[in-house]
Amino acid sequence: MIKKIILYLLCLYDVYLYLPDIFDLFKLDIEPPTTDYLLYFDATMLLIGGIVIGTMLMKTGGKFNKYLGVLMIVLNVVLTPWFIFRALP
Repeated sequence: MIKKIILYLLCLYDVYLYLPDIFDLFKLDIEPPTTDYLLYFDATMLLIGGIVIGTMLMKTGGKFNKYLGVLMIVLNVVLTPWFIFRALP
């Protein structure tokens, strides 16, 4: 039970990290609060977090976990490179 709660919290945190780029994509002037203390953890979550969390969710079983796991992997594999290429000059 604790493992699932941690996975869901990490899932929410990973989606939270995408919010500034998603808001920028839709031209919304909203800046979610952030802290510099988690900089390396944030970078790790954005680069490989979705794949790791998605794989772990799919292994826990259940329809919801499988769909959420696939969504996390797609977010990581599609959105991360897309937002990186958009940020390049």
